[in-house]
Amino acid sequence: MGKRAGLKKRGNLFYSALLLTLGSVALRLVQMIFQVYISGVMGAAGLGRLQLLLTVGNFAAILASGGVRIAATCLAAEEAGMGRISGVRTAIRCCFLYGIALSSLAAAGLFLASPLLSRWWIEDATAAGPLKILAVFLPVNCVWAVLAGYFTAAGRVTELVCQELVERIGSIGLVVVLLGTGLGRQDPCAAVFLGSSIATTLCTLYLLLRYAHAIGSVPLLPMKPMMVRLLRLTVPLGLNDILRSGLTTLEHLLVPRGLQSGGEDHETAIAQYGTVCGMVFPVITFPSVILYSISDLLVPEMAKGRARRNSQRIIALTDRCLRLTVLFALGTAGICFLLGEELGLFLFKSREAGVYIRIYAPLIPILYADAITDGILKGLSQQVHSVRYNTLTSLLDVGLLVLLLPRCGLGGFLAAYTVSHALNFFLSIRRLLVVTGFLPRFRTTVRSAFCCAVSLLVMNFWPGGGDLGWVLLRGSGFLLLYILLTRLTGAIDREDTAWLRHLILLTDTP
Repeated sequence: MGKRAGLKKRGNLFYSALLLTLGSVALRLVQMIFQVYISGVMGAAGLGRLQLLLTVGNFAAILASGGVRIAATCLAAEEAGMGRISGVRTAIRCCFLYGIALSSLAAAGLFLASPLLSRWWIEDATAAGPLKILAVFLPVNCVWAVLAGYFTAAGRVTELVCQELVERIGSIGLVVVLLGTGLGRQDPCAAVFLGSSIATTLCTLYLLLRYAHAIGSVPLLPMKPMMVRLLRLTVPLGLNDILRSGLTTLEHLLVPRGLQSGGEDHETAIAQYGTVCGMVFPVITFPSVILYSISDLLVPEMAKGRARRNSQRIIALTDRCLRLTVLFALGTAGICFLLGEELGLFLFKSREAGVYIRIYAPLIPILYADAITDGILKGLSQQVHSVRYNTLTSLLDVGLLVLLLPRCGLGGFLAAYTVSHALNFFLSIRRLLVVTGFLPRFRTTVRSAFCCAVSLLVMNFWPGGGDLGWVLLRGSGFLLLYILLTRLTGAIDREDTAWLRHLILLTDTP
């Protein structure tokens, strides 16, 4: 009876994780549809401007939140684990006060500096309006972050994901309406920011009501000790996030500037940037949302194995996850390489985007394997090393962009992107080998690559078609052949399929 109950609990955890993964996929799919719509309305140049503004906006949001979401999750979870509901409310109250104060300062700074930023950094005077809209709603975004931390700690993640999906769909609906108004015709980027901000505000108010209903009447504990604990968390977390996001923002801002230094005019440089960052990257990274969900699940699993000093469990999970990730990534890379031009035309009506999808496709295995490796390292308490690697490779990327963009154009961007991400993966996988003693099975990787190459070679003889149905058939043919070959060559073995089957059927995992 006890075993059955345990299995039921583990099954519920699996299906909860599956639901969260599906929610993440749905969010990414909605975002992808929105990206396609925006590209049709704005064009490559407009999409490039929007991407630059979003990059600056993300940095402003991180600057305003100062790591408060993770702090809210940790503090609330600690207090709930000790059975102190008053402590949970006190922690969230401190996070609210801290977040609103910090975000208000950041909002005032961004609002006053927006004309300067738009002229000097973004080199677009019309960017001041969207940045001011963003500044006004920064405190709302910070309140949303605190509430998200609370709902995560309370185990109500499914409710949170549903609200995020509603917020995303509502945001798209409002943006579509606003784009048809005078504001949208005059400044499409302002319409996008305003619609998204209104939707976030409405969902934040709803979550605030749910939070107040849950523990709003619980008495508070003394605030000072909790505020000290909060600052101990937010200061290092916030500084790390600000450094990483600041470097990423700098990388993005350097791209159009570097292209202009190479001889391109401003409009062409922004359009090229929009094509790569607003069209190509969303396509090649879309399937990775599954891996990021798995990566999040690996953190507690690896932490448990480390706490129990179960090195065999850690090595077995590392081996299986990396092998299956490489299989998945090679299949995704094969699809992007085979159908890149068709995807560019169908999604964005851009042959140039399709060409770049094919060019960036070989990088997919490195990007996806790096995501899983980071999740494993986090579970093994190697976050400090991950921060070092990310900072080092971001600095390298900035240096390479300054050096290569004026001379090589988008080819220089590709070279910088490839070198920095390959180095990040090398450093991460090297650290993983040192910490775990894991020895990768390169034969499996070689077999998987062989299966992908053969599948691509065979499907190249399949004549291309002009309609979507023909493209889907060609892609399905590649995947079926790829899966068949991985089974025949042993790239995926019986233990892997048994592990997946047992997991889904809720039997004992081997």
